[in-house]
Amino acid sequence: MDYDKIILDMLNRIVKLEEKVDALSNSAQSNDTELPIGSKKYRYLSDYLHQSNSSRVKLSFAELEDIRKFELPESAANHRAFWANTTSHSIALSWLSVNYFVVEANLNEKYIIFERKRDFEKMTIDEQMRVIASEIVSEYGPHYKISLKEIYELLGARFNTNSNSIIPSDYCYDRVNKGIEFEKKPHLFKFLGDGMYECLGENFLFTGDVENASDNVVVGEWQNGVFRKNANWNRLGLK
Repeated sequence: MDYDKIILDMLNRIVKLEEKVDALSNSAQSNDTELPIGSKKYRYLSDYLHQSNSSRVKLSFAELEDIRKFELPESAANHRAFWANTTSHSIALSWLSVNYFVVEANLNEKYIIFERKRDFEKMTIDEQMRVIASEIVSEYGPHYKISLKEIYELLGARFNTNSNSIIPSDYCYDRVNKGIEFEKKPHLFKFLGDGMYECLGENFLFTGDVENASDNVVVGEWQNGVFRKNANWNRLGLK
């Protein structure tokens, strides 16, 4: 069952009801901006982000409630879908309409990081992968299993990144692709096979072998987060 979709559908219904109430209680709305804002409670956050003029804004849940002048619903603290960058509900429009995206929603430590779009669009694939892995670890903890298809979908939804430009195995602790500078890449996943990955996050104290992706020859190993090559590394011409 797709719980995130169910939650988003419920949020959409709530927002539509709020907008109907606003429309009935306010015959005219302010015309000081043409940004597509939803109900009043979300407008406060839009104004705050717009006036901050910062490329990156980190707000705790308490700060968000103070800005919005309303308590966050329970779903905001329990479901990552509440913070999805989607134009289908007014909650997200409160930041999307002023060119910000949610790049991290830490439900455990109760904070959100917004990043302005023009900076967000300059992110490299490596930076995008870091954001995705960080969000997964923040929400589910390390060892969360995710499919290749889901990684592509997350990157496409968040960054509009073409899947043809992404090779998730380039970001594995236990796998190296020829031509990739292994030690310069962020290591984020463990390869499980059959299109599945285990998300460990960056700087994980990984222990285990590293295999050459093309022939599964062991070319090095990690010991508690420290990587060492073996003789096969140079023999195979790896970087």
